[in-house]
Amino acid sequence: MNKKILGTLLLTLFFSSNSFATDVDQYDKMAQMLSKQLHASLKVMNDPKLIKENANYIKNLYDALIEEGFNKEQALKLVAATLASKK
Repeated sequence: MNKKILGTLLLTLFFSSNSFATDVDQYDKMAQMLSKQLHASLKVMNDPKLIKENANYIKNLYDALIEEGFNKEQALKLVAATLASKK
């Protein structure tokens, strides 16, 4: 009887440790993939052409709000709120 219990415990421990190792391997792979994606995103976001286009969009939005009758303070707050909501 004790041998059956001991055998069952050993098998349970063996399969549990294998599952844990698999989880760690999957975690490491996911971390590596996420790191690569973050690096690629930062590279794209730091592209001078993209930065200039984004600044142009922000300026055009501000100017359009002024043209539509908002005062400078209101336009600035609306632009800031628009940019904050895109995060």
